[in-house]
Parts: sequence; C-alpha cells; structure tokens
Amino acid sequence: MSQDSAATKPTNGPVAPGELCWLEVPCVDPERAFSFYQAVFGWAKPCNTDGPIPGYGEGIDSIHTFMHGKLYGAFVKMSNADNVAVTVDQELPFKMPITPYLLVADLDKTAAVVAASGGKVHVPKFACGPGGAMGHAARFIDTEGNVVAVWTPPVGKC
Repeated sequence: MSQDSAATKPTNGPVAPGELCWLEVPCVDPERAFSFYQAVFGWAKPCNTDGPIPGYGEGIDSIHTFMHGKLYGAFVKMSNADNVAVTVDQELPFKMPITPYLLVADLDKTAAVVAASGGKVHVPKFACGPGGAMGHAARFIDTEGNVVAVWTPPVGKC
C-alpha cells in the first residue's frame, strides 16, 4: 500500500468521545513492527523525536509512538515475547493484545457503566506518563472477552 502524505498528517480538531484515540501494539521488536504497519497501512514514522518513552508498567520496556491521520498510538516494547498476549490473561493484566483506546470524559463513570453492563475492570485507572502528564487510562474486558481501553487527557490538554 502506498503511503499518502495527507493521511499521515494530524487532522484538524480533537477526537470526539467514543472515537478511537490511541492504539497500542505490543511487540518485542518495535522497528520490525513499525516496518510491517508502515508497509500495510502507510503509518508515519514515530512521532516522538526524543526517542522512546520509558515503559509505564510491569513487563513494558518502552513506548514508540506513531501517527496516522487522527490515529495516534505506540508500539509497546514488551520485556519478553511471553508478554505479547493473544488472549486475555486475568492473572497477568499487563500481558497485552492489540489494545484500542477510546476517549471518555470520566474514567470513574465509565468504569461504573462497564461493570453495570457486564464488563470487568482488567487494569484499573493508571497514569500515562510521569504524574499523569499524558492523562489517565484504564483497561476493561468487554462481555465478549476483548480488552478495550479508555483514556482521559490531562486537564486542559484536549
């Protein structure tokens, strides 16, 4: 697939609540993963020019960001291949499959709705970046067993 330069530029305006706002792709080789997604989807080079961001949880070494249109995300370098999940593992909540993040206004209210609707908290609310500089997120398991994450930006940032 050829890369469309217009598709790699951020589009005007923030994403709306309920839209996909972040995608994490767990991997053991971020360069290999990036090459694959660039070839298949035309994704742009990682957008953090200062290099990878330190990992934020157990088993996560570093975060390598990318962008494509309104979609931002990261290739998440896992400490070992066993942490790249193909199914949800209740005993190891940071063992990850590909995880879509949806923008929400309030993580706590969303957690209550998830529970009331038959879902389960998989990873409770956590800070993204030091002190929540990149917002806060949580992961849930939907009624079908899929991991879905939700995110709120830092106050005044979105």
